[in-house]
Amino acid sequence: MALAMVLRRRVLDIEKRRNEPHRCPSCATKGSLKREAAGLWRCKKCDLLFAGGAFVPYTDAGRAARRAIDQRTSDELLSLRDETEEEVIPEFMTPIEETIRERDAELDAIEAAMETEDIPDEDSAE
Repeated sequence: MALAMVLRRRVLDIEKRRNEPHRCPSCATKGSLKREAAGLWRCKKCDLLFAGGAFVPYTDAGRAARRAIDQRTSDELLSLRDETEEEVIPEFMTPIEETIRERDAELDAIEAAMETEDIPDEDSAE
């Protein structure tokens, strides 16, 4: 009997929070959000469809995630590195374009050396 009471109270609490007027994240109109399906909410005024919680449009986990994203993308964290400072590449990490240019120069030198040398053909030796 006690377990049934706890479950009924939980369901009443969830239904009460679901039916409360919620504010649209786009147009900020209160009371215009309507639950379309589990986790889908639509604003009647601006016709915005977005994913939220199953019973409420904004969950505690969603708020925590939004706060973490906002902190990581804030200007304070992104501007830690001075923009005037040039990027220094360590010697062991040569840029790929430089390596390709060096390899092409070596191949050109080898081809030029082969053209200038007088190497007898196998056909002419006979």
